[in-house]
Amino acid sequence: MADKKKITEKTTARVGTKETAKIRFEDKIDAQIVEVKAGKVSAYKKAGSVYSADFKTIDDTIEEIKKECRRICKDDYTANNIYNIVQEALKKVRLSYT
Repeated sequence: MADKKKITEKTTARVGTKETAKIRFEDKIDAQIVEVKAGKVSAYKKAGSVYSADFKTIDDTIEEIKKECRRICKDDYTANNIYNIVQEALKKVRLSYT
């Protein structure tokens, strides 16, 4: 038998990176989110300035949550579900500081 040479194949590949658009944060956001569900239109405010602590928007949101909880809670099961969701949100708020 003739000597067989082992054939090895070398391949090279280059991966290019595409320049992505840079993310720009706005100093102030004055927009609203409009949501339409079952014929009901709801408008939500976005947080004002991303660099300062504006607690008015947060307080207004907490008041809306309280009103909706009182409107929706008709039985123990629903109240327990809402309690669990609010407790989870509280944990996330505490973790956002660290």
